[in-house]
Amino acid sequence: MDEKNDLLPPPALVEEYSEKLYRRLALSLVPGPLTYGFEYEFLPDEVMTPARVAEVAAVLGEMGFVPLDAGDYGADDGLHIDFEPGGQLEYGSPPLLGREEKRFAGLLEHIVATNRHIEKTCGVVYRARAYCPGRADAPLCLTGPRYRNMHDLFTVNGGRGREMMKATASIQLHARIRCLGEIVPLFLLFQELARDPDYAMSTERRAIWDATEASRCLLPRLDRPENACAVLRHLVGHALAALDLERRVPFFTRPDKSFAAFLDHLTTIFTDVRLNLKGPTFELRSMDSLPAEEFARRWRRFVSLVEKAV
Repeated sequence: MDEKNDLLPPPALVEEYSEKLYRRLALSLVPGPLTYGFEYEFLPDEVMTPARVAEVAAVLGEMGFVPLDAGDYGADDGLHIDFEPGGQLEYGSPPLLGREEKRFAGLLEHIVATNRHIEKTCGVVYRARAYCPGRADAPLCLTGPRYRNMHDLFTVNGGRGREMMKATASIQLHARIRCLGEIVPLFLLFQELARDPDYAMSTERRAIWDATEASRCLLPRLDRPENACAVLRHLVGHALAALDLERRVPFFTRPDKSFAAFLDHLTTIFTDVRLNLKGPTFELRSMDSLPAEEFARRWRRFVSLVEKAV
């Protein structure tokens, strides 16, 4: 496997992009109640193909999902579905208040019922588990440029990235950033949760993750950041040094390293904790996929810990 890239981006570029990111966040943050979200992935028992994924997609309407412009599917309760590169199902929640326990429970019931309907109508069994071995060479079910470039890189770098793409499943947890003052406490909490027994990766999945592509996955620990700018510099510096998926060189050495291109590149970083500009949220990506009952317990604890932190 390729070693982690040792080239460091110029400090001036890190500072420039950190300031631009700070300004972008400052303009996009909206005060209000704290909201949360999740992405809940399931692995199929069988090796999927694009044709098999199309069969599953065809029956989603029977469970209240309709196609959306982005290629995903949405339902009236705010739940949406994406497919992952190995044919995994990923359910995404709408923004949820911490006290909306009945709404959260209703979303879980919709997810469980949808998986049962898929099994009944298509014969595809989706399970909440972290890893299914033997799928590195399984067909790539998403063939857009981003996924193809990613798969090609993971094919030549000698690591386990193809297993990460097609043979693993996680639960990703989000908390909305409402003001710049929440960046430090949320980042530090999420950094600690990535090591917490309730939210850390299993040993098996961690071994795959760490051997995927070091420059893109392994974010060094940051202790006692002085302010939000220090956190952003930490994230920006790591992303600038990460390999560009298409060119396979550190992003900061690309001919086109515009800030817009950098923001797109930022969405492909696979660290345990990630800044997601859609919310904007901090995103915890480390928890293994789990059965709904156990997920519910950890969700409640997650909400409680975030409430205390901010």
